[in-house]
Amino acid sequence: MMNSDCPVIRLTGSIDMPVGYALLDEIKLLHDYYQFRTIELEIDSPGGDVDALHYIVQALAPWIRGEGRVLKTRALNQAASAGAMLLSFGTLGHRAASPHSRLLYHNMRTSFADGSSHTLAQLKAREKSLGVWERRFIDLLVEHVGHGQNKAAYRKRLGRLINQERYITASVAHELRLIDKVE
Repeated sequence: MMNSDCPVIRLTGSIDMPVGYALLDEIKLLHDYYQFRTIELEIDSPGGDVDALHYIVQALAPWIRGEGRVLKTRALNQAASAGAMLLSFGTLGHRAASPHSRLLYHNMRTSFADGSSHTLAQLKAREKSLGVWERRFIDLLVEHVGHGQNKAAYRKRLGRLINQERYITASVAHELRLIDKVE
């Protein structure tokens, strides 16, 4: 979707590496070729892969920090898991959700859709890496939205939210400063 002021990219479905590559290619095209400094990302996603989320967040760092660029993020219906994290990593002041949106922040997880089998050692290694990713994403969120708060208390509050594994409303996400507005 495109208008003359701000192009809109709609991210629907699961977030995996091919979706991440396509999303970043689209953002790069809109910024580098069409010279847009503001892009809106509409999210309606059940979540996705932690590795894809990490890749996207790292590639969007200039947008997240607002270095002359604005990434407006908006939850449409559902922003769960990787979709919710991506929503919260939008440019501060430009993260929104509709009043009826369902948002889910939870522990990092992995799935083996290919039906592969793994040894206990492989699973323990994956568990360790998921713990590292979870702490890293909480730290990134605290760094991104925790200004003016006791960072240790905010980190603990986010950790409790993630461990609850339940959907929250847009207004609760606003209270937690994971989004900036409900509209």
